[in-house]
Order: sequence, then C-alpha cells, then structure tokens
Amino acid sequence: MRHQMRFTSMVCVVIMLVSVLFFFSPERAQAGFTNYITRDVDKFMDGTTEFRFIGSNVPFLGRAWMDPNEIEDLIRGASISGINVIRLYPFEVKMTSDPEDAYRHVMAPGNYNESAFKLFDKVLQLANQYNVRLIIPFVDKYNYVGGVADWAAFRNKSADEFWSDPEIKQDFKDFINYVVNRTNTYTNVKYKDDNAIMAWQLGNELHSTDSWTSEMAAYFKSLDANHLVGDGGYVRAQGIRQNALDDPNIDFIDPHIYRYHNYSDPIAKINEWRNTTKGKKPLIIGEFGDFSPEVTEQLLSTVQNNGTSGAMFWATMPHHKMGGWHWQPVGNWAYLRYPGFATGDFANESVTIGLLRRYAYSIKGLTVPPWPAPDTPVMFPANSVNTLSWLGASGAASYDVERSFNRKGPWETVGAGVTDDITIPRNYNLIVPIFSDLSAKKGKIYFYRVRAKNSEGLYSPYSNVIGPVKSNGAVIIDNGGSGYSESGTWGNSSLPDSYGGSSRYSSNAGSTAKWTPDLPKSGYYNVYVSYPANLNSNKNALYTIYHGGKTDTIFIDQTTMGRGRWRLIDTAYFDAGTDGYVMLTASSGSNTRADAVMFEPVSFGDHFQSGSAANWTVLSGNWSVADDGTKVLKQTGTGTAETVTGTVYTDAAITAAVKVYDKTGPKSSSGLVARANADLSSMYTMQINYDANKVQLYKKVNGSWVNLGEAHIEASPGTWYLLRMELDGSSIKGFVNGVQKIDANDLSLTDGYIGLRTNGQTAVFDNVLVTPR
Repeated sequence: MRHQMRFTSMVCVVIMLVSVLFFFSPERAQAGFTNYITRDVDKFMDGTTEFRFIGSNVPFLGRAWMDPNEIEDLIRGASISGINVIRLYPFEVKMTSDPEDAYRHVMAPGNYNESAFKLFDKVLQLANQYNVRLIIPFVDKYNYVGGVADWAAFRNKSADEFWSDPEIKQDFKDFINYVVNRTNTYTNVKYKDDNAIMAWQLGNELHSTDSWTSEMAAYFKSLDANHLVGDGGYVRAQGIRQNALDDPNIDFIDPHIYRYHNYSDPIAKINEWRNTTKGKKPLIIGEFGDFSPEVTEQLLSTVQNNGTSGAMFWATMPHHKMGGWHWQPVGNWAYLRYPGFATGDFANESVTIGLLRRYAYSIKGLTVPPWPAPDTPVMFPANSVNTLSWLGASGAASYDVERSFNRKGPWETVGAGVTDDITIPRNYNLIVPIFSDLSAKKGKIYFYRVRAKNSEGLYSPYSNVIGPVKSNGAVIIDNGGSGYSESGTWGNSSLPDSYGGSSRYSSNAGSTAKWTPDLPKSGYYNVYVSYPANLNSNKNALYTIYHGGKTDTIFIDQTTMGRGRWRLIDTAYFDAGTDGYVMLTASSGSNTRADAVMFEPVSFGDHFQSGSAANWTVLSGNWSVADDGTKVLKQTGTGTAETVTGTVYTDAAITAAVKVYDKTGPKSSSGLVARANADLSSMYTMQINYDANKVQLYKKVNGSWVNLGEAHIEASPGTWYLLRMELDGSSIKGFVNGVQKIDANDLSLTDGYIGLRTNGQTAVFDNVLVTPR
C-alpha cells in the first residue's frame, strides 16, 4: 500500500476493502421499490408482475420501546431469509392499567407520541432499505398493547360503542389521518407515498360491524389512493363476510388459522376460503402457526398451488439490544429466530424456518439461494473475562471468540461455535453475558474480538476489538463443591448448560441451597448466578444475599437467560472471609434450579436491592429507592437534581441504566457524572437529551459548561438505556447499550466522584457499577 511498485496493489486492496465494507455494512442500501402493490381482481400486482409471498408476523416490530438495532435485525433477518412481507402488530394505545412510565403511540385522542413515531419512521426507512413490504394494522381487538376498549375508555364509553359512537369514530379517523399523512423524519416521504407499505389493515382480529368497516375503509381510500386496505376481521369467529367481499374499498381477505382452532382439516378450510374469494379478492392467510412440520408444509404447498396470494407465519423475534434474543415460547410452540437454533427445535424452529424459506422462493418461481454471510457483530465493552458479550448478527448460527495479549494480535480462538440463543426479558437493562473465558489466567490482561458464522460455514468480518480486560480472580462456587450446602429435598438435574456439567433442582417449598464464599478481602463484589434453561423452571426464584450484616432479597425468572451463562443479580459490600453467602429458596409448583454462584470484585456497585440509598449524598432533587419491577433509585424533583457517591476515582469505567418517565423541554436530560468535585461545580457528565434525540458529553469547570461531543440516538421515555463512560487519562469514551457513540479527549479534570444527574425530568437509575481501568 505504499510507493509506486505497490500502487496497483494498494488500489486493488482499497477497492476490495470498500466493496467488503459496503457489502457487509449494516447500513448498506439496496435498490428499494419501484411500485406500490396493487390489486387486479383476486391477485396482487407489482407493476405488471403478479405478487405472491410467504411472510411473517412480527409483533415486536414498531413497538414504542424498540431499539433501532432490534428493528434492523428483524427486517434484515427476514430479508436474508427470503421473507419479503412482514405484518406488524397494531399501534399501541394508552391503557388505564399502564404504569407511570408507559409510552404508547396514542396517549389520548389527538395526543400522539413523537418518540414512538420516530421509531416507526425507522421501520419504514429500513423496510425500503432491505426490500421488505409491510402490512400495518391500526387497532387491536385485545388490550395487549391497548386497543378498541382503550379508545372507547378515552371518552368514558364501553368497548362496544367503539363501532357506533360518533365521537370515538372521529377520534379514530383523526388518528388514521395523522398516520397516513405523517412525513417520515428519516426519508422525508409521507407514509401515504411510501412504497414499502404494502397495505393498511383496519385492525387485528376485529369483531367489527359491516357499517363501521365500510366507513373506515372508505375514509382510508379518501386519504390514500396508493395503498391497499384490508378489514382485519377475525374470520374464524365471523366467517368470510359478504360485506368484505363486496365492498370496493376492501382489497383483500386475510383469515387466521391455528391448530387450536380445531378445524378437522385445515387444508380443506384454506381451499374453501380460496374458492370463496376466487375471482373476487386476493386471499392471504394472515396468521398461521403451531402446526406440525408436516401440516405446515401441506399448508404452504396448498397456498402455492391453489392461487392464494400469500401466507404469514406467527411469528418471529429479534436479537435483544443487550445481547441474546427476545424469545417467547408458548407451551410446545415458539416464536422463530433466524436461522433457527437447536434450543428451539422442541417447537420445530429450524425445520419451520427451512420450510418458510423454501416456499418464500418457490412461490415466486425461484430456487433457494445459499444463506449469505452474516453481518458483522458488535462486541460490547467488558469489565470481566467471564462476561463477554456482543450484539448479535443477523443470520448468524454461531460465533468464534478470539483472544490476544495485544490489541493487534496475534489471536487465538478461545471459543468456537458459541451460540447466543439466550432468552432475555424485554426490560433487561444490563449487558447479557454470552461467553466466559475459562482459560484466562488470573492477573493477565486480554483483548477480545468475535466473528459470526452462518449455518453453511460462511464467516462475517471480525467485530471491533475490546479491551484491555483483566482476569481478576473471581470466586466461583459450584453445586456440590466446597462452600455449597443444602437443606430439604433436592435432586440431580440432567439438563445441559450447567456450570461444571451438573446442577440441582427442587420443587419442595422451603428447601434451600446455599453458597458461602471464602473471600480474600473486604470490598464490593458483583454476585452472579448460573442455572440451566428450562421452560418449566421457577419464574419467581427467591435469592437472598447476606453481606456485612445486611440482607438483600431478589426474585429471578429462571425460564429466562440461563443456559449456564452468568446472570448479575446484585452488587454488594462483603467482608473478607466466610461471613457472607447467597441462599436460594425453592417453592412448589415448578422446579427451582441451583447451579453455581460467582463473586467478582469491583470498585463500587449499587443495584439498590437493599432498599437503601445510604451510599448516596443528595445535592439537589428528590432521590429515593422505589420499585420499578425491581428496586431502583428514583428522582422526582423539578429542575436540576444531583447525587454523588463513592470515593475519588481517576481512570475507571462507569455504567448506569437510566429510564425517564417524562420529557418536559429542550434541555431535559438525565445521565452519569464522573470526575466531579464534591459539590459538582466541576464534572464530566454523559447524558441523554430526549428532546434532541442525542447522547451528549459535557464538561463543567467552575460552573462553565463545554460540549465535548454528541451523537444521535432515538431516545424514548419509558425505555431503559445503559450508559457507560470509560475514562483513561485524557481519553473519554461514551457508550449507549454497549455501542460506542462518543470519543473525546480532555484533561481538564483528572479525578473525582461519580454521580447521577437529571434536569427537568422524573427518572430512575439502576445497576451503577465502577471498575478501574
């Protein structure tokens, strides 16, 4: 790459590098759409070509709380799998039962949540980028995310009045008008002019009246002549209604069919529906699922052969922004994760994805291509060799983890074929450990990188490099080992993914398992637990952490996470020796899993599980420990609110999870404080500005503020964000949810306290941790 003899080589390498970066970039653009999808009698048309598809329902896509990385993973994962139509779940509506921090698309008639709609803008932008069409329903029959009853409740009326009351109908029409005429903040295209939208639906499984359906369909068409409209009626309950077939403003029929509907012959029912709609309207099987692979294949073959325009599986899930996956098994049936994992094969996950992929191509007359190489994973910063993690790559079947003593290598593989198929709770606000480097030596410092591999052996480019990460000699106690004891009735478990290869279980209420470490020194320790994953495990397992004469109690859903990975449950101050312990108490009705516990030293940590804020010195505001699903530190005062803790730190990594309950003005913000003096007249602060949709790094020296850097993020009230500052000499790096957003240099402040700060907001904080650099 240098000098004339090497000039040609340099050009070739640069061209290849640019090509690789373009091809594998998560932001790479594709051709986009030329046409709207239209209707020709009982067929869909893409220009002059008939449009047929196998698609998927994606209930989390478009939610008011989703992260843009999760949105992209869903759409990109579908695209590379051959799925080119996605049906969303309806828009969210504020419910009377919602907690204080719940933000929906519709907060009240005429009051629409701009943060939620900016995320919806992102959905449309990415759908165009990855050539995926969208079917968008407007209102739900049910109240999972708010629906018909909640629209009526705004006017103090019953759900049945939704179909007839003039005031409610006008509220709903006003919302339709707002959505259809909204201008996308990313593309500057009105929704009604967006080719990625295949169709609007009035709603999901509605028990609507014919008059309401015709009125609303006509209203849609009066606003938007470009897009198809479906009625969204619940065909199983009402049958294919003659009104939907006759109304010229209803463009297609979309019944749902499941095994639990108890049709004696679901294939015959699909043929019946097709015969009813033939020559009149296109037919879509709007939802199907929970069938055996044999029936699923028969269904897809019937759809392809009888002229049905499309079929949509229920449903698919994305990677979680903190690592692992959103995933919701339902009995013997489960949502799908591309490209499919062995842990989902109890519900035929891999086979079903293979069938959907095959028919998604064959219904278009195409041969199934090889899976493309996965996109590049993003490795998260780590404080421990035991808790390495990354943002999953679309299409990845597994990952190889590599380690080095130097940032530039040489590298050795320390984990091959590592999977990230770990189920994560939706509101989880910590980085999820995926890999533990069991061969790391105490006191050694390492760097790590990871690359993804698809099911056909193709690799992604390498991730970013993280480090230095020091192996700090955690104390691990396994079941059956020294420091472990039991009371009551426990049995040996044959489940895989246990630390050390074995674990214990009990469904005998009151039985206990206890892990007592012999700690080398007094100080703060992260307390992690490990347990194997099982759908029948205890969803409310009680852990008691005894430390320094205090007791913290924590309830953990053992059906999530698990798989032998470490789950952080507390950070607490322990005295040296054997005075502290962790105890797990079993309950009846399900199996409580006892495996291993890890105690790992840190400089400081507070998960507020003690219920006390005694570690914190309040300078302004109203700070107290509250319950937000777990214990958190909550600030409810107006104006600026600040609190500090700990000792003086110089070079350290500082993390805290933050969620705000409101957004009151252009300067409203919440975040972390570092290298502060005792009264916070000088400090660095990394904050989220929710009005500007930015994460910002400021310094304040003797009361004077300077902006050191900022980056765009989609910031939504009611959503957890994990903030991290890495201070190393003059270097200050800022991360949001494990992804670096800010890189600045400043040495105005060399040491100081850490703290939390809000300005004009109610906010909650959790999982504050400090680790020396």
